[in-house]
Amino acid sequence: ALLVSALWLLALLVLLMVCILHKRRQSEGTYRPSAEERKQAEGAGPERPVLALPLPKEERLI
Repeated sequence: ALLVSALWLLALLVLLMVCILHKRRQSEGTYRPSAEERKQAEGAGPERPVLALPLPKEERLI
């Protein structure tokens, strides 16, 4: 009887921890732009820049 109640208590604690972690993950989330940049860099060759930005318009004198 003691073993069964201990297992129930353990199962309840695990369920509670899963619910707390799930709620925390929903509210906080993760944002790791460096991981995305590394993933893009591995796919791209070394000759191409990872984040190619368009060049600004050429400035001219009036």
